[in-house]
Amino acid sequence: MARSNDAWGIEVGANALKAVRLVNDGDEIQVADFEVIPFKTILTTPDLNVDLEIQSILDQFMMRHEVSKSHVVVSVPGNLAFARFAKLPPVEPKKIPDIVKFEAQQQIPFPIDQVEWDYQVFMQEDSPDVDVGIFAIAKERVLNFLSNYEERNLKIDTLTLSPVAVYNAMAHEMGLEDDSEATIIMDIGTTSTDLVIVDQGRVWLRTMQIGGNNFTEALVKSFKLSFPKAEKLKREAGTSKYARQIFQAMRPVFNDLVQEIQKSIGFYQATNRDAELNRLVGLGSTFRLPGLSKFLKQQLSLEVIRPDKYKKLTIDGKRASEFSEAALNMGTAYGLALQGLGLAPIKANIMPEHVVRQRMWKSKQPWIAAAAAIVLLATGAAFFNFSSVKSSYAAQRDTTENEVKNILRDAKKLSKLAQTQTVKSDPRTRIENLNRILDYRDVWPKVIEDLGMATMALKPQEVLISGTPEEQKLIPREQRQRVYIKTVDAQYVMSSGETDAANNQGGKPGEHKPVNTGAINWDAAESPAPAANGGNAKPAGNNANRPEPPSFVVTIRGTTPYKFENNTAGFLSRHFLAWLKDNFQRPDRPYKIITEDVKLVSLQEISEDDIVAESTNTGGVTPHHGIRNNPDGGIRPGIRPGVRPNQPVRPGIRPGIRPGIRPNTPTTPDGNSETENTGPVDPMDILYPVKPEEKKIQAGDFKFEITWTIRLLRPDQSRSGNEVKGDSDGKQPPDQPGKQADNSNTTHENDAEVRS
Repeated sequence: MARSNDAWGIEVGANALKAVRLVNDGDEIQVADFEVIPFKTILTTPDLNVDLEIQSILDQFMMRHEVSKSHVVVSVPGNLAFARFAKLPPVEPKKIPDIVKFEAQQQIPFPIDQVEWDYQVFMQEDSPDVDVGIFAIAKERVLNFLSNYEERNLKIDTLTLSPVAVYNAMAHEMGLEDDSEATIIMDIGTTSTDLVIVDQGRVWLRTMQIGGNNFTEALVKSFKLSFPKAEKLKREAGTSKYARQIFQAMRPVFNDLVQEIQKSIGFYQATNRDAELNRLVGLGSTFRLPGLSKFLKQQLSLEVIRPDKYKKLTIDGKRASEFSEAALNMGTAYGLALQGLGLAPIKANIMPEHVVRQRMWKSKQPWIAAAAAIVLLATGAAFFNFSSVKSSYAAQRDTTENEVKNILRDAKKLSKLAQTQTVKSDPRTRIENLNRILDYRDVWPKVIEDLGMATMALKPQEVLISGTPEEQKLIPREQRQRVYIKTVDAQYVMSSGETDAANNQGGKPGEHKPVNTGAINWDAAESPAPAANGGNAKPAGNNANRPEPPSFVVTIRGTTPYKFENNTAGFLSRHFLAWLKDNFQRPDRPYKIITEDVKLVSLQEISEDDIVAESTNTGGVTPHHGIRNNPDGGIRPGIRPGVRPNQPVRPGIRPGIRPGIRPNTPTTPDGNSETENTGPVDPMDILYPVKPEEKKIQAGDFKFEITWTIRLLRPDQSRSGNEVKGDSDGKQPPDQPGKQADNSNTTHENDAEVRS
């Protein structure tokens, strides 16, 4: 069995096998052994049997070293795997795995069931932000990669990515913590280069398709040499009398490498504007090229560090100089062995699950055999004991059976009596009925509260909220980030139970016909429900009989003067609609918002004709007041769609009138050119405060209509504030995280369906 304080890190590159064995004795980490075995022929050579070469070099390694008693960690090259880093919304720790799985399905460009993947969460103690690194590899690739190790019976305990191992090594060696200096780590391999950026606890990596072979191929083309001779010339460039010509031939590759590094740095700084990158750590044999470090320093304006030894490792003096000589190439193996010791910051493991399970069961086989032997012994003892007890039991069996029958008969009588008394005196039904009086009493206050919070998501300027009219006029009209709600309507949508009841009584689907259905049966039985019209019954299970809950379609209409790069629809979608989608379900709401039904139904620019038509309209609802002219004189409240005309009006409340607006307020004394809507005078308007800046509309403003659907929760969930465990429509996952609208300028640009 592998020991937890003894680990081998093995990297099989295209040029050589590099391995190091580390032992943790509690006080320090010792290099117990290491090995560098170059391939006779580089693995990128055309027509080469790569698998045979790898198996051959693994044979050499295993003949020289004992690995069965150590934890073995290997890596796949960065260009064969996949790594992405994403920022999660602040959530409870127990919900992070579900959110990460959803994020992985979005980020990984393959079906999730076709890859092996793992993740690492990065959190800072003084910050609510949660970053996550997702690492994945196609199952077919990982099985092909591991086949060579399995062929040589080399048991692998952990599999990770080469750039992750490089980060683990440098983070341990240089103490790269949350408050350490931002650092770029670059490991130039044979065929590719891994670039890792570490900044204040954040990690970002990229694999570039430029490696040592590109420099060799440049020499092949310039001097018409074979690949082996060009490789030798590259390694001896520092001492060659043709050094100038050699570096001149490789200069285009230097320039390509610098351009790729600059692109990576530019992308990272664009998404992390506070990052200050000042130093670069170089690893790999290519960094031995004379002049490379100086060239990178001049072109990137960064301090370039090339480690010649590892200070955090101790090694026997006999091989210390040899290990220092190989230090540039041992970064990946160093990080792999650290992960085997459990000392690595990133512990991602992309080993196939079935291999891990097989390994686990195989390690438990001795214990299973021992347990089986104990069970057999216990069974034999029990059988012997049973035989002895059986003979004594037979003598008393008849007497005991008669006593048991008498006791059971008395127990059944008492049970029936108890059930009868419980039914007669059980107060729970009455308590439940009283409790339901309060169900859903806070639906509309919460809807109005959501509406207010959604409007604040537009980030209106502070002066538009608390400033004076004179101060508000200082902001150009088209820059005022605010909307003015004219009407808020709601349309009730029957539950599936109510709809079925209406259909059974001769009604039509969607017809609001009174039916005697009683309370909604939220806890429907699991037995098959009888189908309508003599059809087949619905299958039981999977909530087959569970009714779809009732819902309301909420519609708001209003205006806004704001013009966001001539894309007001995008402005409303990215903020107002995005807030409703991101907050579709909250523990203090008796309902949830159906995110796919949040829509910007229409958006139209207001013309002068629209203003004239609305100001002269006497038969409908005026834009700001919701008042209809009564043909026989006087004023009656406006009728909202979906509300019964004869519904009584509560005292002191006028439906359709927005507080703070008086219909017949004259234009402002200062002669402001903004047009003001007028309408029939309501005597009660003098009791409301006047906010002139909110009343005015102008040609060029936009009027809009937004709808969304709220679906009521079960009453027991509504009372306790519990979250929904399932959605009857099957469209909205219960714990699906919303994307933060501010994270991207295009998150909700196309979410609205606009009719101009």
